[in-house]
Amino acid sequence: MHRLLILALAVIALLFQTAPVRAADAPSQLAGIAVGANAEDLRDRLDLARVAPLWDKPWLVRANLKPTKGFTAGYVLLGGCSTQNRVERIRLQYKDGSKALFDKLTRRLTDRYGIPTPLPVPKDVKYKGYRWVFGSNKTKGLDILLEHFEQAGEENPSGNIIRMSDNRAMAQERACYDAMIKGAPEPQPAFPLFEVDDNWLLPQ
Repeated sequence: MHRLLILALAVIALLFQTAPVRAADAPSQLAGIAVGANAEDLRDRLDLARVAPLWDKPWLVRANLKPTKGFTAGYVLLGGCSTQNRVERIRLQYKDGSKALFDKLTRRLTDRYGIPTPLPVPKDVKYKGYRWVFGSNKTKGLDILLEHFEQAGEENPSGNIIRMSDNRAMAQERACYDAMIKGAPEPQPAFPLFEVDDNWLLPQ
């Protein structure tokens, strides 16, 4: 009976350890930039002179990070519909791209927020990544991704990347955009004026 009780307690402890962290325990900022902040209050941190909507997600706007100690590059995604200029995602590349730093950051984040979920490895990519979820699930709360890329690819540089996202807010931006364009005719390209053929679709 005593052994069964110990086993039951161990299973419960493991479940709590791997469960999503409560939203109340979630971090609120990264490199001094707070999720939920207004971009207008971050003009000393963000390059707001060259912001642009994402071509495939026009409900979000990208603003690049100005030079920041400890990081070599980065950007934030801002709301473009429901709450304009609100910081919804922060994505930064560490200046130190070593695997040693990735392992150190993983340990520290795990100590703070519990055991993360490993991310799937893209095909033909030397990669390692983890996700920490805050709230009942990823879509309804905030999450953190920590990633290490051995080699640079089309979508990612080599080195260490950290990303913090307010997924609920980003979903609200998408819903706002969908409601705004609902019933509107699909915009037609202004160029070219002639009907396109297969030659137009291929390099010349």
